[in-house]
Amino acid sequence: MPTFSSGDAMAAIDLHNSFGAGFIGGMVTAILYGVTTLQTYLYFMYYPNDALDTKALVAIVWILDTLHISLMCHALYYYLVSNFGSPVALTSGIWSLFTSLAVNLCIAVLVQMYFSVRIFYLCRSTVLRWVVTVPIVFLVLTHFGFGIETVVLMFIKRQFNALPQITFYAATPFALTAVLSDICIATGLCVLLYGNRGPFLRTNRVVNTLIVYAINRCLLTSIVAVIEVIVFAVSPHSLWFLAIDFVIGKLYANSFLASLNSRSSLRGRGLETDYESSIRMRPAQLSALQAAPGEVDSGSGGAVMSVEHKMKAAHEAATNSASVETRHGDVEVAHGEVIVTRDL
Repeated sequence: MPTFSSGDAMAAIDLHNSFGAGFIGGMVTAILYGVTTLQTYLYFMYYPNDALDTKALVAIVWILDTLHISLMCHALYYYLVSNFGSPVALTSGIWSLFTSLAVNLCIAVLVQMYFSVRIFYLCRSTVLRWVVTVPIVFLVLTHFGFGIETVVLMFIKRQFNALPQITFYAATPFALTAVLSDICIATGLCVLLYGNRGPFLRTNRVVNTLIVYAINRCLLTSIVAVIEVIVFAVSPHSLWFLAIDFVIGKLYANSFLASLNSRSSLRGRGLETDYESSIRMRPAQLSALQAAPGEVDSGSGGAVMSVEHKMKAAHEAATNSASVETRHGDVEVAHGEVIVTRDL
């Protein structure tokens, strides 16, 4: 019976497409974790008056993200240091590797549910709330269910060369429901935000920016999820799909934190006004500047004082009108901030 040395077995393992891919994914993930930590710090520093549930969600997302990178580092150390050169260890999955996928799943579902709740409150009618949010929540829960199934089957299979067996009935539906959930959330946000546009330019500017943010967030996570599915289908025996999965959880966490931390810039953008638009006066107010013929022709000081008085009154009327418009705009922006910019 022929025997094979450990060197021959190691030569049969493609380190570049297996643990080399995992190492690259780990480095990118570590960088993104630094961004997550920075954004978490900035959130608690600049938004101390946020609702307690929002603060708790931020803390939970950061804790899960920290747990994920800890599990990832443990798995990489296990394969690249402790058991490097052991073919038996390098061909099977360790608990920390598969658990990290479950933690990433929890982060993604928490973020998706968060935006689903925001969509619920953006809907103006009770019927619309349930019609829009129930399908989205169903997709998110389906995504969670397929994700749990994928992780459980990975624990059962354990061997990397057996993972392609779960492609069609677990891994692929898991990724597709993730993409569909993100697309539905982004579509719902864009449609509802566009419906909240009003007559004020500043409010519409904020709404347009929020729509762009929602589209970008959806595109980023959806594209990465689609790439993960394609890689897993084309090269199931490599670990590139795991390297991509390392990163996708950080994208969800950072998109969530970025939406919260962008409120200051959105608020400033919404309150920007041009000087000319601030002092513009309506035709009825401009007509107040036109003095009566007798007053102008007389050339007396009283006539001049009368014109000056009317100019002053017209200026005050314009100022009051502008301030009323500002207050209305601020109310509308504030309304958007309570529902959208505060939590989006």
